[in-house]
Order: sequence, then C-alpha cells, then structure tokens
Amino acid sequence: MSVLATRDELLVGGRRGMELDPDMIVDQEIAALLSKGVYPPIFHRYRKIGLYVVRIFKNFTWIYVIVDERLPVDHKTQKPVFGHCRQQHELWTAIIEKAYAKLHGCYENLISGYVDEGIQELTGLQPEKILIRSEKTGAFPHKVLGEHYGGSEGFWAFLMARDQDSCLMGCSIKGYGKNGPQMIEGKPSGLILNHAYGLNDIMEFDDPDHKGEKLRLLRLRNPWGNSEWTGAWSDDSEEMKQYNHLIQSYINDLPPDEQFKLGADDGTFFMCYDDWKDNFSTLFLNVDFPDHWTGVRFKSKWTKSNAGGLPVKYEKEELERYATNP
Repeated sequence: MSVLATRDELLVGGRRGMELDPDMIVDQEIAALLSKGVYPPIFHRYRKIGLYVVRIFKNFTWIYVIVDERLPVDHKTQKPVFGHCRQQHELWTAIIEKAYAKLHGCYENLISGYVDEGIQELTGLQPEKILIRSEKTGAFPHKVLGEHYGGSEGFWAFLMARDQDSCLMGCSIKGYGKNGPQMIEGKPSGLILNHAYGLNDIMEFDDPDHKGEKLRLLRLRNPWGNSEWTGAWSDDSEEMKQYNHLIQSYINDLPPDEQFKLGADDGTFFMCYDDWKDNFSTLFLNVDFPDHWTGVRFKSKWTKSNAGGLPVKYEKEELERYATNP
C-alpha cells in the first residue's frame, strides 16, 4: 500500500492526474475508469453509510470485498491495532487491510509475504523477483547479472528503464535466519532485516562538483514511517550536506502530494546505487506494461497425459511430451 500511494489512480481509479467525480459518468471511457483501482470511485458514494467496496486481484480474477468502518482499536492509544496512517483522519490503509484480512480469513493470516505478490493482488500487475546478491556468499552475483543485464552497469540501466515505465518496485534484505536491525561493523545501519521497503524513485544526476561523473541515487521508504538508513546520503550525512541544493531541487519538482521534508523521520531516505546493491538482497518488481501491449490470460487443466513438466533430458520423447503441456 505504501508503494501504491505514489500512484493515485491505482488506489482510487481513473487515469494519472485525472480528477473523477463518481456522480458524473458522462461516457463509456469514464465509466470504465470509475471501476478501476483498489477502491474504485463507482463505490465511493456508499461511504456515506459506512460501507466500503475494495477490489482485490486474487487467483487471477478480481474479487470485490465489502467491509464496514468498524476497526479493531487499542483502548489505551485509541489507534487502530494494525495498519494505519500517520494522520489519524486517514482511514484508507485500515479499510483496505480489513478487506484483505476478510478475504484471507483473519488478520493473523496477513503476517509476512512478498512485496510483488501483495502489489499484484492490489493492482493485477505482473510480479517478478530478482536476486541482487548471492544466497550462499552474499556477494553481488556478477555471473547472473552479466548474463541477463550486462553486469552492474546493465542492471542500473534496467532499473532506470523500469522506473521510466512506471513499474512498481520494492526491495528487502534477506536475514538468513536473523531478524531485526541490520548491523554493519557492530553498529545499526538503520535498515531492518526481512522487512519490505518501497523503492519509490531511481535517479541519475550530473555531479556539479566532479565534471563528467554521475550521481546514482535511489529513493526508498520504510512503510513504518520511521527507521531510516544512516550511511552515505542519509539525512545527516556529508553527502547530503554537500549536495543539499541538488536534492532539494529534485524534491521541489515532485508533485505536491509526493514532496517530503529533508531531515524528517518519516521513513523516506536516499541511498547511492552501490550501497543499495551491497545491502539489499532482493528486488521486487511489478511490470506496468505499456498501453500498446496486449495481454491474454487463459485457463486450462493439467492432467497426467499433458502435465509433463520441464524436460529432464533433451531427448525427443521428453521434448514431445513437454510440447503437449497446455
């Protein structure tokens, strides 16, 4: 949900930058837009009576879940027990989470999971997981990236291209049996193991202090709204002080509802590309295919006669059996 918050149309339907009034369905195109998003505008009118309809993509089909506005609240803090926004008057996080919990049986069933699969169920966008570091050694897997992306340089170009395609991205640090704060040389880095981060932007600037060099940065967000990276390019770092004017200019160019304040403990932080790939182990990606692409999804049944699986050996008989797999 934190990643989706950067794309209003994925939350409330419509088209990016388009204002929608659910009572003004003037043509077929607008009517189609009103039915999109996690919380489609066509159902907004029902909130007057405390009724909410949330659209979730489950098992490759859209399911509409109806919930009311009764939320589990802590008696001492008077805040929702589970997901909530920093602004107490904003209830969209708690409402969507309640619908998601209803679909899965209870809140307890929502514990843990993968960023890309969660985003797919809120958007329908195709998920993909990419290993950034080796499972065994923890090192950057040059062989894999060399084969598929052309090494570290190619992988950066890949990230930039996916960002320009408006794909939704997240990342995490595999703890290998450990949980809690990540420690670097005995000190907490501000990052958390086995925790989902939103990857909100990828950018490349000309370095004004070093002609011909580039500054490669990523903007991440901890959905908890606190606990940020403390290394290079963090709020109090030397890099941030040196290039403060450059970063502030970048923030000022963002849409008003995406702007944030440097130095605030709001979960948003910057990392350079090298630090990011050296610390994070998995990239989660949801592909937002261009409008001129066409996709087809169909259902079939796997039986003993056709479910051959992948060929174990490249022999004629096995290849023919695999070819009959639907």
